[in-house]
Amino acid sequence: MKLANARTELALLASTALADDVGVIDHLPDSIAPPVVLVAWSDPWLEPATLCAWQAKMELLIVSQRLEPGGNTERLEEIVSALVPPLKASQWFQINDVTSPYPLQIAGVDYLAASINITHDVEDG
Repeated sequence: MKLANARTELALLASTALADDVGVIDHLPDSIAPPVVLVAWSDPWLEPATLCAWQAKMELLIVSQRLEPGGNTERLEEIVSALVPPLKASQWFQINDVTSPYPLQIAGVDYLAASINITHDVEDG
């Protein structure tokens, strides 16, 4: 897959897999309204796979809700469970790992989040 198309294709895959009430954003937003999945590049962005081939690193950042006392990870688990099967079946994307739930602060608000870390082979041209 060409690098220029990867973010859009991953967002489309996520949108198709998720319930209508879960937003999918394929750019860096200035604010969010959970539940939402952000499609982003990861670091390092590109790595050599062989002498002639490259892989791009991507991330699905899943933000399920504001952080609440006592946990409540069910919504986060539902979203991850909906995303993993189509990612595993994809010919373009490979799952590297999925983080455990963690607190994420955005604009002074704490949210419950997890990340699905992905690679894809970069085509020339």
